[in-house]
Order: sequence, then structure tokens, then C-alpha cells
Amino acid sequence: MVVKSNPRTKQRGLTLIELLIAIAIGVMILAALNSLVSLASDAQTQGRSTNETAYQGRFALERMADKARALTPKALSTPSVDTTGDWFAPSGCSGSACVMYCRNANNQLVETTTSDSACAGTSVIASNVSALSATLPSNMGAIDRHAGTITLTMTGTTGNPSSLSLTMRLGGGTQ
Repeated sequence: MVVKSNPRTKQRGLTLIELLIAIAIGVMILAALNSLVSLASDAQTQGRSTNETAYQGRFALERMADKARALTPKALSTPSVDTTGDWFAPSGCSGSACVMYCRNANNQLVETTTSDSACAGTSVIASNVSALSATLPSNMGAIDRHAGTITLTMTGTTGNPSSLSLTMRLGGGTQ
């Protein structure tokens, strides 16, 4: 007995060629989505790194400003490069009361004492500090001689430097 196929019957299921084409299209769509997710993840990581670096810089500047507010005003002198010198040391200080901030060889901002000329202190308050400067106002008058500006340049993992600065007056808050 021979069974003849009816030309009117519809095909049921998929052929192997149709299945392979569907899989290939699915793979291309998933590859495109994977690259988008990867780009978004990289952008999130860079943003998080930039925010963390800025947070560390703001924290360091606020810590220095709090210290400056607590000090009796005194005339400031231009400090050595990468330090604040004796700006945060009370007049006639000795030992641990002679606070200074400096940048060490590991690009860390360290709170130490004025006698620590190597900036070897262990109290790190910020990392990724590529520059630290403490400057006096250019037109120092009788009032401005107790004020100074501290600038931190921070470089995070993205490699983009950002500068943060704070003008402060010893014993008189910030400007």
C-alpha cells in the first residue's frame, strides 16, 4: 500500500534551515545587547571612581577647614611644596600638637607633624592626590595675613585630574 501525500496538508514544525537562521539572528541580537551592557557597566565604574575621588578630596579639605577654625589666628608664611607647613600648628606648639598636612611619595595626603620632613606619617586622609599647594593671597593686607588657600589635585582611576580648593581663615571659618 502506497501512501500519497496530500498537497493541501500544511507543514508542521520547523525545517533545519529555519531553525539555524533563527539561532543566528538570536546570537546577533544577544551580542549587541552584551556590548551595550558592557559599556553601561564601564561607565558606571568610571562614575563611581570619579565620585569616590571627589569625596576623598572634599573630606580632606573639610578636615583641614575644621582644624583651621579651631586655631588662634596667626600670620601665615609660604610653606614648602606639597605641604601646608605650620599653618595648622598652634603658636609655640610641641610634639603632636604641631599638625601639618603633606603629600607623600605614594600620592597620599597625610596628616602628620611639622617635624616630619619626610612626610612619613601614618594618618592618610586621601589617596590619589597628584598635587597639593598651600598659597597666600597675593594682596595680603592686615586681615588677609591669617588666610590661605589650599588646592588639592586628585587623579582617580580614570586618569582625569580634578582640582578642589578651599580658602580658609585661621580661627575665622572658611570663605
